[in-house]
Amino acid sequence: MAFPHHQRAAAFGLGTVLISGAGQTYFIGLFGAELRDAFGLSEAALGTIYGGATLVSGLLMFWLGAMADRMPLGRALAIALTCLIAGALVMASAPHPALLLPGFLLLRLGGQGLCGHIGIVAAARHAGPRRGTALSIAAFGFVIGEALWPMLVSASLGLMPWRWVWGGTALVVLVAGWPLLGWLAAPLPPPDAAAGHGTAPLRRRTLMTSPRFLAALSVVLVPPFMITAVFFHQSSVGAVKGWALGDIASAFAAYAAAQATANWFTGRAVDRLGSVAVLRLQLLPLVPAMLALAWLPSGAGPWPVFALLGAMSGASQVNAGALWAELFGTEQMGMVRGVAAAIMVVATALAPPLLGLALGAGLPLAAWCLPAAAYAVVVPLLVARTLTPARAPAT
Repeated sequence: MAFPHHQRAAAFGLGTVLISGAGQTYFIGLFGAELRDAFGLSEAALGTIYGGATLVSGLLMFWLGAMADRMPLGRALAIALTCLIAGALVMASAPHPALLLPGFLLLRLGGQGLCGHIGIVAAARHAGPRRGTALSIAAFGFVIGEALWPMLVSASLGLMPWRWVWGGTALVVLVAGWPLLGWLAAPLPPPDAAAGHGTAPLRRRTLMTSPRFLAALSVVLVPPFMITAVFFHQSSVGAVKGWALGDIASAFAAYAAAQATANWFTGRAVDRLGSVAVLRLQLLPLVPAMLALAWLPSGAGPWPVFALLGAMSGASQVNAGALWAELFGTEQMGMVRGVAAAIMVVATALAPPLLGLALGAGLPLAAWCLPAAAYAVVVPLLVARTLTPARAPAT
């Protein structure tokens, strides 16, 4: 059956983002107890190994993100899936804890890094005037993965040894994921043919000093920074607010539902209005989230806060991909998004210690919630006024 390119791009993005789940924290974290027991590691030691691998893989995206611009989609996919499969096989066979570092690195680079990146870039590049809709479908892979993979892994761990689960993961990616994604990618044109009319080539050094890029980053980095900070310290924040741990766990369902809803509506808003226009509203859910976190009584529970953070996350997942294409064109979107991803890794690495310092100093939640709410209102409006697209958004 033949599918138009925009449908193939959306389906490829969805599948690639979904399979990237094998390299995401929520997937790998399910093996934490087994890894500590098998290798005699403390939580701090395992976290240090994982954090180092995550930082290195994120920084590698600074250079490897451009792979999506230079290579045919099938070849870029092969590299990403090879890293992911190799990482799963290392985890399945590692005899010594020293091998956890390359195992984590391959999983994070191949899954969370390259697979997610290639899927989003392909959806944006090949969808034409339906870019927003294609990106919303691709980003829905994150939501499905967060709901599906933990259940499958948890059930598998109850039936077989943990090393077998990693071996099975590699087999599923090789036998099921790779052929299907390769079939979807095959008819899509190579990057130079898909890009169309473009802007002048960019170098990374030029990009990192571009006022448009830096202005956009001041908005794009906020959702991952804030969500990482709150989720990492969810138990400490919950203790301050009087939330039960069971309520916090159930609030992730509200987060996922709001995230999926925002994905859908943001994609259609991007198609109709353009991503710069959507940028003005992208952080608005953070405002009531921070006000609720600062002032809602404990009886209200974590659900309103988590749902609002999910709405911000869903909008950001879609609009961030569309924004780079609108500002800089699709010819070098892989490079642009790769540089942004590397900077995001550094920003999210800073989020937990900064919030930890505030909590440790005994600052009231309002001391950092209210500035964050004010930032979410003012900065996107100022930034949107300074941004001009590389070409008029498609309607």
